[in-house]
Amino acid sequence: MISFLCPNSWLMSGDLAVVMDVAGTIMRMYRVAKDIPGDIILEKVVTWELIMEKSGRALVVPQIDPDMIISCNPDHPIRVLVLGREDCIKISCSSSQISPDEVLRILKSSPVKMRELQEACAIVKAKCPGNYRTAGFIVDHDHGEIAYAISTGGIPFPGLERVLLDLKAMGADVYLASGDSRRSLNSLDDLGIDPSRMNPVANPWRKKEIVAELKERYGHVVMVGDGLNDIYALKAADLGVLTVEQHTRPSPRLLDSASVIIKSIRDLPRVIKESGSIGQNESTPSRQGELQEKYYIP
Repeated sequence: MISFLCPNSWLMSGDLAVVMDVAGTIMRMYRVAKDIPGDIILEKVVTWELIMEKSGRALVVPQIDPDMIISCNPDHPIRVLVLGREDCIKISCSSSQISPDEVLRILKSSPVKMRELQEACAIVKAKCPGNYRTAGFIVDHDHGEIAYAISTGGIPFPGLERVLLDLKAMGADVYLASGDSRRSLNSLDDLGIDPSRMNPVANPWRKKEIVAELKERYGHVVMVGDGLNDIYALKAADLGVLTVEQHTRPSPRLLDSASVIIKSIRDLPRVIKESGSIGQNESTPSRQGELQEKYYIP
């Protein structure tokens, strides 16, 4: 609940933390999937929709530079990315419970060649030549196969630099909480965000933990996100801000998790100022249970 009756005395007090998701929240993303069984390229996909097509699917993100992936021998099997880098293979989210060991087993035994992932990476690099790019797979545990090769790239939404300057002028400390790699987040250094406040490889539970930890240190914590992987953090924050700049038709559960909905990241400073004194945005166990039935959080 947000009160508009109290003065904004907490602004400029150094008592405000703003936590931002990255992909789809502050960066406009371009995603390409290679449907491996169907041998089809799919552009402008929504990754979680591919995951949720059926149970037993997991988004797996090797924390590896996509340019290194592109430089590999296209005839080598996918397992060359895995062997010796097992600790770099992370499950971002899944439609049902899947262990990292099961994912590694599928990747190591897969006959899929590097060229499948390289094809998706090359398309994204042509569209998004900057450094904010990543790549991965959607693994189908029930069929023991890689269902999709995925690549994504992004550019900052218009006005982001102004937003960050305004937040700084308001006395806010800005944090990033992203499922992407440290390498990807480091490419955002020119935005002026303190690297020590960048939290990479943050799954939905970790994002919620980040918000909870910051609430121990700050009087007011704002969470800004755009997807289902932000839903727990949005509920945990004092003010949960859902942005629909990229995804204009969010699910009802996502809408229900937010205190405020904005159409552009440029609206964020105004929304925070207008919120006055922020009350706790509490989530209910029943809602979390309902979400977890549909979207498994590893």
